[in-house]
Amino acid sequence: MDWVTVVSSIFTLAGAALLVAAGRQFIRTRAFLRNSASAVGIVIALTEDRGGDEISYFPRVTFKTPSGNDITFQSGMGSSSQARSIGDSVAVRYQPDQPQAAEIDAFMTLWGLTLLFGGLGVVFLFVGVGILTGVLAV
Repeated sequence: MDWVTVVSSIFTLAGAALLVAAGRQFIRTRAFLRNSASAVGIVIALTEDRGGDEISYFPRVTFKTPSGNDITFQSGMGSSSQARSIGDSVAVRYQPDQPQAAEIDAFMTLWGLTLLFGGLGVVFLFVGVGILTGVLAV
């Protein structure tokens, strides 16, 4: 077995694994949306996360459930710019039986990880299979 076959096999397996991860994330997000309730929240803080030279800002949001409970959570999706400001109103999705399991109701916040895994999976799989089958020359 030569190095080209080994590397292309690794790319193929990595692509397949990323597509499986994308599928699992899709199912989780779809289940979250199906079982979630909506609310309007307010951004109360922007938490900085410094990773080397980069800074990411993660919105901290508070909202009220229909039963009157105040819930505060930090979004799992940050950005390198302060896309949201303190005091901004945001749509929120949360699990009624577990309101701390909440997220900002925005496309990239909910589906970004699925798109990332799926996109990388397609590229890795295409390159790996392409080299294995001879469609892509090395």
